[in-house]
Amino acid sequence: HRSKPRQVHGDIDLLFDEATMVNEPFLDLIASLVAGAGGVDESSAKPGLALKRGPIKKPGRALQKLVRLYGRDVAMLTDLVRCTVVAEDLRQVGALMAALDARSVVGLAEAGEEQDSLPDSSGGRILRITAVGNRFDESYDDSKSG
Repeated sequence: HRSKPRQVHGDIDLLFDEATMVNEPFLDLIASLVAGAGGVDESSAKPGLALKRGPIKKPGRALQKLVRLYGRDVAMLTDLVRCTVVAEDLRQVGALMAALDARSVVGLAEAGEEQDSLPDSSGGRILRITAVGNRFDESYDDSKSG
């Protein structure tokens, strides 16, 4: 059983303010990692690794998720800023994961470690990866996920 990551506070208004502030810089960072891994621009018709920028989760949808899944615990809401990276093959996935690994700490915070701190922030590790979805199945319907 893996633990669900939590926000450092439970103020929903502040979470949406923070999401608005970090949305574009986060998506730009992911776009640069996708490009560095051989990706194509999301408007390109050429097949390849591509970023699909998502909108900030709508407040109504966030509230539904809080009630349905998290027992109204706002600190459990961790997916306000979202995107999807689409890959044509596993080689592209591997290239992107290597780029992400170079900038990330993988896993939840260790016991006693602040949830929002990153152990190697001086080395350029600015993301904490807690889950990676595998949606190579073309029949997957993302409208049914959170």
